Amino acid sequence: MRMRNSITTRQDRETLATRGAGLFTNGVWDMLSVIVPLYGVAVGLSAAEIGLVVAARSVLPAALSIHGGILMDQLGTRRVLLWVAAGCTLLPLLYPLSGWFAVLTALQFLLGLASALGMAASQTWAMQASRGDTAMLARYSVATHIGTFLGPVAVGAAWDLLGAWAAFASVALCGAGIIFATAHSARDSALPEIPHGRGLAVLLPRWEPHKQALLLSLIPAVAFILFASFLRNSSGAIQSSLFVVYLSGIGMGGTLIGTLVAIAELSGVAGSLLAARMEQKLGAKPLVIICIAVSLLCMSATPLIAQFLAMLIAACVLRGIMHGMSQPLMYAILSNEVASNRHGVSVGLRNAVVRLGSIITPVAMGLAAEAYGIETSFYVIGAAFLLITAALALAARQMK
Repeated sequence: MRMRNSITTRQDRETLATRGAGLFTNGVWDMLSVIVPLYGVAVGLSAAEIGLVVAARSVLPAALSIHGGILMDQLGTRRVLLWVAAGCTLLPLLYPLSGWFAVLTALQFLLGLASALGMAASQTWAMQASRGDTAMLARYSVATHIGTFLGPVAVGAAWDLLGAWAAFASVALCGAGIIFATAHSARDSALPEIPHGRGLAVLLPRWEPHKQALLLSLIPAVAFILFASFLRNSSGAIQSSLFVVYLSGIGMGGTLIGTLVAIAELSGVAGSLLAARMEQKLGAKPLVIICIAVSLLCMSATPLIAQFLAMLIAACVLRGIMHGMSQPLMYAILSNEVASNRHGVSVGLRNAVVRLGSIITPVAMGLAAEAYGIETSFYVIGAAFLLITAALALAARQMK
């Protein structure tokens, strides 16, 4: 009986730790989505430079998402999570030391990789700890949404009340929360042994598993998900860059901007809960297309509705619901089309495309803002992505 109680306590502690890791890893990512553009404006960067700085954090995750999953399998998810959590704790404190474009870009490279791998590791750890229990994974999902809701509000308030140092220190504190949550787990849980004799070579990417991952894109349904993931992420990438810059430019404070971002993230909970019911009525692929189109329309309309706070909030809520609804649909399609022993690779491939979109979209929109003005850039980029979405919808009909 005592041994059974000990095992139960250990499992409960690990489950709680995974939720804490989910809350803090997602919190770090979304806090940076608010504070970095605000800091770029404060130090005098142009719209194009801010777009490049924002995009920089997704460069290494785009290249290393698949390899990060391989390392988690080889070295242990919690071990990798602790390593990247250290980066999430220390690197934010370096931002206020410089307003130079090159330095901020370099920091974005490093912290972008750490924070992206942190989110991936916490999700992988939750899946391992839950052993496929849907109810447990749902609770983990709630914890991540709490992080994406509270993080932007907290960092926006810190920016308004205490300035840049306090804002970036709050990001570092959230990074420390990842370490605390990971250390809270059962210390005697087994971790994979580091391959003997390989040393740092174990960290180097290998071509063969990456080639196998890329071959998955030849499956029509997987190709659909990759294109859909790119388009779905585009409105989020705009939110993380010139959406913040534009609202700051018309006089909104960091607290309100952070709250708007948080509202969109929290609304995703409702969308996720509605996904299964709506899928039965419309089908997975058509519903994914609708979610992407509505999200893009809500974001593209920002200059038209920004002066009306109620309409801006409504657009954030609707966009959040569409984002939340599309996510489980996309994972369901992948799950049905890819063999169970390759789910991790397929998710890594999808994440690489998502991060690639986080590079391209802010840069393209920043360049459009330089050429046509920041307001017009919302319409130009929105129209371009809506046309691509329409083309994807036509292609999806041919797949039937």
